[in-house]
Amino acid sequence: MPERLSAREVLALVADADSFRELPAPPGDPRPDGPLAWRGYDASRARAAERTGEQESVVCGTASVDGTRAVLIAFEFGFLGGSLGERTGDRLVAAYVHAREHRLPVVPLIATGGSRMQEGILALTQLQRVARQSVLTRQAGLPQVAVVRDPTTGGGWATLGAGADVVLALPGAQVGFAGSRVRPPDADPCAYTAEAQTAVGSADAVVPVRDLRSTLATWLTLLAARRAPAAPAAPAAPARHLLHSRLKFPSTALCSRPARRILPTDRP
Repeated sequence: MPERLSAREVLALVADADSFRELPAPPGDPRPDGPLAWRGYDASRARAAERTGEQESVVCGTASVDGTRAVLIAFEFGFLGGSLGERTGDRLVAAYVHAREHRLPVVPLIATGGSRMQEGILALTQLQRVARQSVLTRQAGLPQVAVVRDPTTGGGWATLGAGADVVLALPGAQVGFAGSRVRPPDADPCAYTAEAQTAVGSADAVVPVRDLRSTLATWLTLLAARRAPAAPAAPAAPARHLLHSRLKFPSTALCSRPARRILPTDRP
């Protein structure tokens, strides 16, 4: 099993020294035991907060990555498995809105098991909220570069991960929609790895931890340089040639999907 970094550790890994500035959490108090009055939910949240030092499963803020400013969204897997609840959704929406208001790329650093069961259908609706924010950010011409950590499963993979323009994966990370507890009994566990997702084109590169900041910075530099203005622009030359000429990844590390998505004329 690969080492599981905390949200703060992965932020320190990719952000330039002393550059991270946390965004304030949106106002509002959670209802007692959550929207379903799930007995023991408040106690579980309190234990998670004490264990991790966080008040929710995501830490959002702005930082420089080798000089390129971006909005960073780091999941804390130690907080209820990095699950998405109503308050998580509030933080994610606020982070995407901030990115559009300040014309910044978005970098989700994902480690999540998916929706939070204690919040039922309201937890599932957070995936729709996040997917909408991702689409709005793409329509605004702002890059989204996701880093999938161990594990990245469920709706977190389907929205923040697979919905990004570029998907970088840490070696050995468990990646896929189905988590380990809900897969078919005869499922090959090797099919749910970062390496397998890269081989079939669902992720773009497996990046060693030591190279994560420099690789992320390269993508942000390339995509930010091609960032579409707020008003529609004339079609640019195909990005695929630029990406292949500037990045020295193995042939399996790139596929046509990210190059196609970042063209200014491509709209959902």
